[in-house]
Amino acid sequence: MHKTLWTALLVTMLGIAGGVWWLYSALDTVVASAIRTYGPEITGVSVQLESVKILPTDGTATLQGLEIGNPPGFHTARALSMGEVSMELDVASLTKDLVHVKRLWIEQPEITYEYASNGSNLDVILRHVQAYIAEKSGAQNNLKERKLVIDHLYIKGARAQVRAEGLQGKTLSVPVPDLHLTDIGKKSKGVSPAEATRQVLGALIQSVGKAVAPLHFK
Repeated sequence: MHKTLWTALLVTMLGIAGGVWWLYSALDTVVASAIRTYGPEITGVSVQLESVKILPTDGTATLQGLEIGNPPGFHTARALSMGEVSMELDVASLTKDLVHVKRLWIEQPEITYEYASNGSNLDVILRHVQAYIAEKSGAQNNLKERKLVIDHLYIKGARAQVRAEGLQGKTLSVPVPDLHLTDIGKKSKGVSPAEATRQVLGALIQSVGKAVAPLHFK
């Protein structure tokens, strides 16, 4: 009797351990699929991603080749090229409703700032994100949405490639002030990925705006 009980318990524990191992080994694919699926829905533009690498043993993750496309009507190929995004996170939280990112670094991203009569390409993307948030908040959706808390987010060494009618077809490259955002979603016990995108993109647009203001191209 006791032998049968211990055997059943051992099999159960091995099954749980195997399930946890499979879950963590599949996190790369799950996260990459989520970015490729929901990224275009949130931003309204194409989202390209080469790979995701999550190392549960040291709590780090790396996104390679992340690119955000441009809205229709703009001539440049993309709005943002982030190359490599690094994160320090609570890996266990990736399987929960609240994902905890301790630090997120975006080093030397390339930003294309293309200005038109209805605003820049970044402004158009931000408006789509805001509309997406409004639509989701107004919908009767009983499904629990996974949320984020980001303790620290750094954008360093960014440059903006500026294009506008006033530049007569030329493209100017200007440095963008570094950004450090803290406690995203902390007060509200988490924010949706769309809301996190809105906050980061809004801050980035302000930073780019300061960088291009001396050009007086409008």
